[in-house]
Amino acid sequence: MAQSGSDHQLWFTRRQGAVSGPYPSGLISRYLILGRLNLDDQVSQDQHTWSPISAFPDLIPPELLLPDNAEGREARLRARLREDERQTVNRREPEDGVIVGDQRRRERRSPEPPEFIQHRLQRERISQAEPLGSPPPSVPWALAGVAVVLVLGLLVLMGDGREPAVPEPDCRAAPAPGVNWSYCRKTGLDLSGVDLTGATLVSTDFMLAVLAGARLAGTDLSYADLRRSDLRQADLTRAKLVGAMLQEARLQGVRFSGADLSYADLRGTRLEGVDLTGVPLGRAVWIDGRVCAEGSVGECL
Repeated sequence: MAQSGSDHQLWFTRRQGAVSGPYPSGLISRYLILGRLNLDDQVSQDQHTWSPISAFPDLIPPELLLPDNAEGREARLRARLREDERQTVNRREPEDGVIVGDQRRRERRSPEPPEFIQHRLQRERISQAEPLGSPPPSVPWALAGVAVVLVLGLLVLMGDGREPAVPEPDCRAAPAPGVNWSYCRKTGLDLSGVDLTGATLVSTDFMLAVLAGARLAGTDLSYADLRRSDLRQADLTRAKLVGAMLQEARLQGVRFSGADLSYADLRGTRLEGVDLTGVPLGRAVWIDGRVCAEGSVGECL
């Protein structure tokens, strides 16, 4: 019989043999909302008996039980935004480093205005939109099968041409080109000069981190938290920074050629001497709080 998910209970988690924890029930639920855990991951209170999280209904946030329709997706997005807001004012010790100075006191801030909450919600909708290019439902299965055969034949003749598979997120992995630190917490760490070329850093928490001179070319920093980080002289060419939080980041000398700053939040950031030529800025929140017009490139219109 499944045990209760009381907040007084502590749980260990296991994914692909890696054990973490223990965590209180509330944190398990929060990690489910944020995507850091899924219902197939296993939990245990004694590290001997393991069961999937789905076996413990009390651990599952109600938003995850809603149907996969517009209302359900909206509720899940709002829940994620709510938990993101909680993280900014109730941050724990980073898993891989020490909090810098009086970070706990300085992180506290008043809630964002409703217009910025709505802006972030809009960014999330876009990021989770169904990818283009899906075959229309009306295509007969026979034709779809023929297409598959043709594609497989071309792959045999030409090689599959696919990009290398992105590794699973590994928050304990050392900094290296191509590393996947998505949803990991790297708050306040000194990562000066590291080579993270082509890394996957989606929603990674780099708040107050030092990334001066870091090689970040071709990285995916979508929705990453880079508030008050030090990015001076960093190489962000071709980086994807859609929806990234860059408030009060230090950007002197950053190379943004070919990068994408759509929906990024740049409030309070100083951009003197930063070349944004050709950089998409559509719907970004500009340094003075304005929301840039759709199609803005190189400057906030």
